[in-house]
Amino acid sequence: MDLTIHHARLENAEQVINVGIAGGKIVALQEDELPAGQVAIEANGAIVSPAFVDPHFHLENALLSDAVNRSGTLREAINIYAGIKRDMSRENIVARATRALRMAVANGTLWMRNNVDIDQIAKVRLLEAICEACDKFAGVIDVQVIAFPQLGLARNPEAVDLMWQAMTRGATVVGGMPHGERDMDDAARHIEIAFEIAKAHDADIDIHIDETDDPYWHTLELLADKTIEAGYQGRVTAGHCCAMAAWDDTLASRVIEKVQRAGVNICTNSPVNLLLQGRGDRQPVRRGIARVRELLDAGVNVTCGQDDLMNMFYPFGQMDMLEVANFVAHAAHLSSPAHIQAAFDMPRYRAARVLRLPDYGAHLGATADLVLIPASSATEALARQPIRPYVIRQGSIVVHNHVQTEYGQQVPA
Repeated sequence: MDLTIHHARLENAEQVINVGIAGGKIVALQEDELPAGQVAIEANGAIVSPAFVDPHFHLENALLSDAVNRSGTLREAINIYAGIKRDMSRENIVARATRALRMAVANGTLWMRNNVDIDQIAKVRLLEAICEACDKFAGVIDVQVIAFPQLGLARNPEAVDLMWQAMTRGATVVGGMPHGERDMDDAARHIEIAFEIAKAHDADIDIHIDETDDPYWHTLELLADKTIEAGYQGRVTAGHCCAMAAWDDTLASRVIEKVQRAGVNICTNSPVNLLLQGRGDRQPVRRGIARVRELLDAGVNVTCGQDDLMNMFYPFGQMDMLEVANFVAHAAHLSSPAHIQAAFDMPRYRAARVLRLPDYGAHLGATADLVLIPASSATEALARQPIRPYVIRQGSIVVHNHVQTEYGQQVPA
C-alpha cells in the first residue's frame, strides 16, 4: 500500500476500520488490521470523509479587509468593489487568492466553484488573474470558474460580449444575477442570455438569484421554468435566494415545487446573507436566507458556500466548510437527526452533485480525496468543528495539521 489509515471510522459507524490506498485509489476498507503502508496514519477513531466542496466563492475579492462597508449593506459592498476592482493589480489578486486557497485546503476543501466578475469595468482582467492562481494549485484543489456578470446583461451588450469571451479564456460555468436588472422582463432576458451561452459551450449554469429583501423579485421561478424548457435539469444552480424569506407561503410553495421538478440546486450562503440582509428592517428582522428546511423536505438538493472572506461583503470567515454548515444548521433550524445529516452533507455529497464530480466518496474504488475529522458523528463534527489532522489528495498527504493542547497541573483531569 502507498498509504494506510489505521483505526478510522466511517461516519455513523461504531466499529473502527483500516483504509488501504494504492495508486491514488481506496483499495481496502476493513476491520482487520492492515500492514502499514509506505506512509501510515493513526486516525484515533476520526471519521474518514470525502474532502469538502465549496460550491460558491469569490476569490478575486477575498481578504480585502481594508475596504470597509460602513452601512453593512449589499448595495454599498457592490459599489465599493466597483470602485476598486479596475485598479487591483494582477499580482495582488493572485497573492490574495493564493492565501484563500491555502486556507481552504488546510480545512479539507479540495474542490471549489469560484465567481469572477465579468463586466465593462473588470472586463476579463480578474478572470486572467484567477486562472493564474488556480493553475498554481493544479493537482491540489480543483476550481471551476464561473463567469459572473454582476452589472447586468439585458441592457448591457458589452457585458454580453465579454461573457462570450470569458467562456473561451478560462471560465467553465455561466453565471448571472437577474435580480440586478431593471425589472422581471429584463431578468427573463438575462436568464435567456445565460442559457444561450451555456448551451453553446455545453456548460453548467450557476446564477446569483434574488439576493434581496424585496419580495417583488422571484427570478428563481423564471430560472426553474427556463431549466425545464431547455432540458437542463441537474445542470443549474441558484445561489443565495434571499427573497424567499420575504415571499408569502403561496408563492414560496409554487416556486419550490417548480425548483424540485427542474432539478435546480440551491446554494445558501447563510453566514454572509445573515449579515447583509434585513438591514432595512425593524423588528421582526427577516433572516434573509433561502427556505432551506422547506427545500430539503421537498427533495431539493441544497448545499452551502463560504461566498466571501474578510472583505466589504463579509468581514469574517476562515474558509472552513464545517463552520459554514454549522451556520446553516442554526439559521435554518436544522436540529433533527435527518436535518443535521443534511447540513453535514451540504459541503460534501450535496455540493459534489452541484459540481457533478465523478467518483466522489469514501468507498472501495473511489479516488482517495479524503479528510480526517476527529468526531464520531455528523452532530459532533458540526458542533466541535475540529481541526482536521490530515487532508489527502489522490492518495498523497497535502496537509498535516498539528494540534496539541497542554494543561497545567491546576486543571482537573
